[in-house]
Amino acid sequence: MKTKRLRKGLTLRLILSLLVLATVFLTAAVSGYAAYQANLKSLSASYLVNNSQYAQKLSSNTGNLLNLMQTSMNSIAQLAGKQSFTEKDLDMWFTFNRQYFNSVFVADDEREIKVTLPADAGVVAGTRLLSEASKRAVESKTPFISEPYVSTTGRLIVLVSSPIFNGDGSYAGFVGGTIYLEEENALSKLLKEHFYGNGSYVYVVDKESRLIFHPNKERIYQTISSNEVIQKALAGKNGSQKIVNSEGNEFFAGYAFEPISGWGIVSQTPTRVLEEPLEQMISNLLMQALPLLGVVLTVAWWLASWITRPLYTLARYSEESAVHGNLTVPASPSIHSGLYEVRQLYQSINSNLNRLKAESLTDGLTGLANRKAFDLLIAEWAERKVPFTLILMDVDHFKKVNDLHGHLIGDEVLKYLALTIDAFSREEDLCFRYGGEEFGILLKGCDLGRATRIAERLREKVERSKSPIAQPLTVSIGVSFSYSRDTDVKTIIEMADNALYQSKTDGRNRITIYS
Repeated sequence: MKTKRLRKGLTLRLILSLLVLATVFLTAAVSGYAAYQANLKSLSASYLVNNSQYAQKLSSNTGNLLNLMQTSMNSIAQLAGKQSFTEKDLDMWFTFNRQYFNSVFVADDEREIKVTLPADAGVVAGTRLLSEASKRAVESKTPFISEPYVSTTGRLIVLVSSPIFNGDGSYAGFVGGTIYLEEENALSKLLKEHFYGNGSYVYVVDKESRLIFHPNKERIYQTISSNEVIQKALAGKNGSQKIVNSEGNEFFAGYAFEPISGWGIVSQTPTRVLEEPLEQMISNLLMQALPLLGVVLTVAWWLASWITRPLYTLARYSEESAVHGNLTVPASPSIHSGLYEVRQLYQSINSNLNRLKAESLTDGLTGLANRKAFDLLIAEWAERKVPFTLILMDVDHFKKVNDLHGHLIGDEVLKYLALTIDAFSREEDLCFRYGGEEFGILLKGCDLGRATRIAERLREKVERSKSPIAQPLTVSIGVSFSYSRDTDVKTIIEMADNALYQSKTDGRNRITIYS
C-alpha cells in the first residue's frame, strides 16, 4: 500500500537565497539611488552657482563696457566743442571706436544731424531726430545711456550721448553713439560668449521687462514680466534658482542686476544637461559593482546552501519517514554540520521518529506488532511476491477468563501468550496481536508443512504450560499459505480466518490448514 506524498511548498534554501538576493539588490538600489541623488544635488548646485556667477560677471563686464563707451563719448564731445573740430576728426575717432558703436553722429541743439558715420547708417545730415532719447539729450544736457528703443530705421538700439559745449560754455548740441543690439558690436559679442552646445544661453531685459537680447531673434522686445528671476533681477538682486519657462522647460538660472543701464541679465542652463552625466555615473557604478556583486552573490548562495542543505536533508528524511510504507524507518542520513541547531535537530528527529514509528506499530499491552504493522508487512510481501505462511490463533473461552478472573488477569493471560508466541518465531518473522484475544505469526519463506509443525508445537506448549489463571489454556489455530502469486492479501487473511473458524467449530484446541 502506497502512501500519498506530502505536497511540497517553498524550501528554506530558496527563501534564504531569495532573501539574500533581495537584500543585495535592495542595498545596491538604495546605494545607487543615494549616489544618484547626491550627484544630482551636487551638479544642480554647481550649475546654479556657475550661472549666478556668470550672470554677475556679465553684469560687471557690461557695466565696465558701458562706462568705457560713455567715457569715450564724453571725450569726442569735448573735441566737438572746439572750433577746430572737423568731420575728419570724427572719422578718426570712429575708426578707433568702431568696435563699440555701430554708428556715431553730431546733432545741434535743435536735434538736427550735422554729420553722421558711417555713410550707410540710415540717416543723413540735415535729418531732425524725433526719438525720446534725442529729446532727453537736449533737455538734460548731461551724459546718459538711453533705454533700448526702435529707431526710424527699424533697429533696436541704445543711444550713448554726451553734451557739446562751446568754448564760452554755451550748449551746442550733443554727440551720440548708437549700439545696434541685434548686430555685431562689443556688447553683443560679450553676451554671446555664453552660448554652449548644451543649450545654455544668456538673455537681457530692460527696465520695462522687455527682451533686448535673446538667442531667439523672434522674441526680441517681447515683455516677460511674469518671469520670477527677471522680477528679482530688476529689483536689484543677484542670485540663482531653478525655474520653468513659459514653454514648460526647466532651467538652472542665475540672475544679476546691472546698475548703470538698469538691465536684468539672466544666464541659464537646461536641467536636461544632467541626464548624460548621471546616466554615465550609473553606468560606471554598475560596471564597477557587477564584479563585486557577483562575488557577494556567490558567497551568499554558498552560505545559504551550507546552512540549509542539512536542514533540507532532515526535512526529506522526516517526510520519507512520515509517508514510508514499510515497518522500518528509512536509513538515517549522514549529517555533518557545524551548526549546533542542526545537530540537535538531527538527533531529536531521528530519536523521535524511531520512537513514534515503534509506538505506532506496537501493541501497547503485549509488546508484539499490532494490526497496523501486520497490514503493512503482509501488503509489502505480497507486492514483492515474497512467499509466506500466515498463522492465526484465538484463545479458547477467553470470555470466561475475564468473567471469572477479571480483566487484569485477562491482560496477563494475553501477555503470557505473547511471550510464548514470540519464542516460536524467527527474526525475519512477525508475531502480532490481531485484535482482542487473536494473535498471529507471519512466517517469511516458510512452506506449509514447516508452518504446520510450528503451529502444532505452539498449541502443545500453550496447553501444557502454567498460565496466569493456574489452569491450562488452549488455542485454536488456522493456517494459510500464499501459494499463488495472484492471490491478494485479503484472500490470504480470509483463508487463515476461515481455517481458524473451522478449528473453533470442530471443538477448539486444534489446527486447521486451509485447503
